[in-house]
Amino acid sequence: MKITTTYLIVFIAFFSSCDKIERTDFLQEDNNGGGGVDTTTIIQKVLIEDFTGYKCTNCPLASSELHTIENLFEGKIIGIGVHSGFFAAPSGVFTTDFRTTAGDELATFFGPESFPIGMVNRKGYPENVLVDYTEWASMVTDILNQTPSVGILLSASNNQITVQAKSLSAINGNLKLVVCITEDKIIDYQIDGVDLVEDYEHNHVLRTNVNGTWGTNITLTSEYSSFEFDYNLDNTWARSNCNVVAYVYNDSNKEVLQAEKIHLTD
Repeated sequence: MKITTTYLIVFIAFFSSCDKIERTDFLQEDNNGGGGVDTTTIIQKVLIEDFTGYKCTNCPLASSELHTIENLFEGKIIGIGVHSGFFAAPSGVFTTDFRTTAGDELATFFGPESFPIGMVNRKGYPENVLVDYTEWASMVTDILNQTPSVGILLSASNNQITVQAKSLSAINGNLKLVVCITEDKIIDYQIDGVDLVEDYEHNHVLRTNVNGTWGTNITLTSEYSSFEFDYNLDNTWARSNCNVVAYVYNDSNKEVLQAEKIHLTD
């Protein structure tokens, strides 16, 4: 259901020309038997981080594009909606606080000045890491044509997440592993163009980083190494809509080398 109010029109007139914010607004207190590495069953996947907020007039366009890309490259795209800054701050009818410590720290570090904007495997850091959603699909295509350098296996049970990872080729730089929780199918308000959508479906919402914003230092070999993390879900989150996302990135250039996602079961 869509409703429009005089207050909303004034609000949109002020912000919709360009969704700009200041940086300060983010601040909150197998080897085979032959000896080679088997890459035949390991698929390169791509992480898309979408800086968004429910008061951002153009953000639904980016969310829709992410959904389209997911369908186009089925099973190969992992999305995270990073709600941060002014456009995600609760006020008026926007009562849910989607912001997270990790989300605000990521926004402060990478410095988006307009929403929507995103990162595709964080390629292009530092100057060109933030990319308009209209460019995401072409970047995804290029990445998926590359041979994966890391393999990830992911599982969760009894409030414990297990990540198994191995290198498929030589990698220069320090590697880090990040594990986070996302939630889909959250019904809440969203400004969409000139309309206030009361029952908008928010997906890919970052809920928490299990092992911190920047993750855990890891060393990988051609054999799988196992990493375990305890986690708890907030009682306001619907477990049936939650996912575990894990990704390995190179700390020297922040590039995500591989990502994986599983859906939590009841």
